[in-house]
Amino acid sequence: MFTRRGGWLVFGGILLISVGFALAGFLSLNNMLQSFGLNPQANVTNGETLPPHESIGVMDFLHFFMDSKGTLIWFFIIVGVMLIFSVLLGLPFYRLGANPKSIEIKRRVSKPKAFAGDYVFIEVTARNRSVNQLPTVEIYDAIPEVFDLVLGENFIVTQLNPRQTITYGYVVRIPIRGVFEIGPTKVIIRDRMGFYATEGEIKTKTEILVYPSYEDIKKLEMIGKKRQLGVLFGFHRTKIKGMGSDFWGIRQYQTGDAFKFIDWKAFSRSGKMMVREYESEENIRVLILVDASASMGAGLPRNTKLEYAIRSAVLLVHLAFEKKDLVGMCIYDDQVRTWVDTTSVRSRLFQFLEALAYAKPQGEADLEVAMEYLLQRVKRASYIVIITDLESHPDRLVNAIRRARARKHNITVISPFGPWFEIISQQLSPVEQMIGHAMVEKQLGERQNMFKVLRRYDSVSVSVGPDDFLPTIMAQFNRMQRQG
Repeated sequence: MFTRRGGWLVFGGILLISVGFALAGFLSLNNMLQSFGLNPQANVTNGETLPPHESIGVMDFLHFFMDSKGTLIWFFIIVGVMLIFSVLLGLPFYRLGANPKSIEIKRRVSKPKAFAGDYVFIEVTARNRSVNQLPTVEIYDAIPEVFDLVLGENFIVTQLNPRQTITYGYVVRIPIRGVFEIGPTKVIIRDRMGFYATEGEIKTKTEILVYPSYEDIKKLEMIGKKRQLGVLFGFHRTKIKGMGSDFWGIRQYQTGDAFKFIDWKAFSRSGKMMVREYESEENIRVLILVDASASMGAGLPRNTKLEYAIRSAVLLVHLAFEKKDLVGMCIYDDQVRTWVDTTSVRSRLFQFLEALAYAKPQGEADLEVAMEYLLQRVKRASYIVIITDLESHPDRLVNAIRRARARKHNITVISPFGPWFEIISQQLSPVEQMIGHAMVEKQLGERQNMFKVLRRYDSVSVSVGPDDFLPTIMAQFNRMQRQG
């Protein structure tokens, strides 16, 4: 309740009163000793004791300033009492008007949904709902630690008159994706003299949903304008036998075949009813499985394995939409967290981005659970891209891929390798560096053995680091397009 200034005044008043009473006690003790003929402060000259009034001791010094009425003693006591009462008497009046709950806080953000790296303007409005004047009000708006304050301040110190409203604002940059809350707001009310302070918290929060960064897609779009990435429908399509326009072959007529496909020239030559077949073109189907387990949260701040996996998923979704392919996505750990059904409609991009924005590292990855969930919803053969660090349940992972291959799905495993996402300290001793490299080599050997097992099921497996994560994703997507 008391500020530092008010506390020091109360402490000074108590100290002065204590000094006054101490002097009074000291003087009473000296008088009592003198009444018994004892004067420890007296000086002896030539064997004679000076009269008490001629003594030059400490008590004589005090007697010089204190007459029989104890003027100096009362001075200390009265000043001390005045200091204490000057602080305490104003406290009830201060408490009547200083109530943080009387301040109403409203917050407005320029973008309730933004992309990572965007700038957001936040406007805070404070209104004094009471009839009392608030001489000094400090308002602090809490923002997440990951936000970068780039313009203005998230606090204000002002005076609020009765029913008055003030507004201030600031600009933050949000560097990473996720769901963040701005608030609560801390309010501190001080009196005019700075003796008292009341602190309160107004639990007004504003949620901001931050999508993954769009910078990778912007770069692709800039490059695409120069190299024309085949944005026409069916630039890379799967060719299957059906009702297309490209000639496939000739076969013998079967009951139920349409007469318009009968090859009469072949009939005239062979005397047998022959039917012409054509190629039908179809876009590919891509399913993305993103491992969001706790191990994927390892790595440098703001550049963890999960963050790179999310950037890669955004890139894959964009490439699929660009080629008019079908794309779906599953985010999982020990259970399926989010499922976005397959679509080729670009307007649903934000559905994918929102699902990725909510992803956070937790639990332990179980690909078998996610694959079972996916196989129940996708019956047709597809390209399944699994982004996982392969650090959980290797047996269940192999079983999941075996089941997917049994359903004729094509499997691609993009695996971020943990040590490549971490900085090796330059201060390590040579022995410690050798041990670290040996551990990395051991992990690489185990990973290669896992890849050999996966190759038995005709799946593609690639280890990636921060530098080659996105290029590998693009290369694998182009490979899938070429295969059709």
